[in-house]
Amino acid sequence: MGDPDDRGSGAVKQPDGGVIQRGRGGRARSLRPNGTHEQPGIERHEVPGTVRVGDYHEYHHADRWNAVDTPLRAAGDIDWLASDEWLAYDVYIQAAGSYELTFHVAAADTFGGGDLGVVVDDDPLRRVAFESTGGWYDWAEVTTEVRLPRGIHTLRLVVFEGGWKLKQLELR
Repeated sequence: MGDPDDRGSGAVKQPDGGVIQRGRGGRARSLRPNGTHEQPGIERHEVPGTVRVGDYHEYHHADRWNAVDTPLRAAGDIDWLASDEWLAYDVYIQAAGSYELTFHVAAADTFGGGDLGVVVDDDPLRRVAFESTGGWYDWAEVTTEVRLPRGIHTLRLVVFEGGWKLKQLELR
């Protein structure tokens, strides 16, 4: 399902069907799609640390059930992430370096697994695919490694292939 490290690619598909294109200097650029919900009052997350999935700063719902700016619930897991959605988190990364990123996911056998991308400040870092976990409440950990810069950044999770649940992510 694609190169597991999309950092070297020239372009990466955006969740709304567009493309995140690299400009001069390797910096990615994109336009904010319609259907984005902002959730004010969410504090910046410290890295290393754990981020509950509902503590997002922005969420693009890809016209989920024809909803307009409907927030996802803040507590617990998020039911059935759909293809073309994304969640953005404000983070403070204490030190530049390599981090282990672990997603807590659940996916029923009938829906299969999932495919998501990890983006920092519009810079695609990693694409991660996983198999079914056996059920909606059969949680599994999916782990990958990412290289992160120090400072205040936006960490975005882009759902390329949905039909699964996400409870939290950990960066250690």
